[in-house]
Amino acid sequence: MYLIFGVLTTVVGIGTYTLVFALAEHILRLDLSDKTSALYLGVYAAAQIIHWIAAVLFAFFTNKKWVFTDAQPEPLWRQLTVFASARLVTLGLDVVITYLCVLGFAAIWPDGLTVILTFSPEFMAKVVASVVVIIANYVLSKLFVFRKKTNA
Repeated sequence: MYLIFGVLTTVVGIGTYTLVFALAEHILRLDLSDKTSALYLGVYAAAQIIHWIAAVLFAFFTNKKWVFTDAQPEPLWRQLTVFASARLVTLGLDVVITYLCVLGFAAIWPDGLTVILTFSPEFMAKVVASVVVIIANYVLSKLFVFRKKTNA
């Protein structure tokens, strides 16, 4: 169940991120063609923040209801705070792993790795980071957020 809702969380996150850009370009009619402009960076930052919040909320409520069903009861605000804090930790982990892997993969395969398709160092790094982050999120959720009920 964790993997199913993990994939759905990814869809919610990417969908939200894409929606923010679509709203900025098509509804607000902002010109985002210059990827170095302050306007683009502002929309990018907003999209990243809104994407993270939507993904964390979706993951929290689906994990609480359908994944960690044997968790001991806790106040909702406490669980959500611990969950979001753990996700901030793994966000930092994601950034560090992605950056280090990009450097490593770029040194090994400067033009990308070709196996039927060509995979950029950024793509390969994001795959590695995603696997580590998914595992870390599960462990942190299991240990700190949705702890099993204890028999007293």
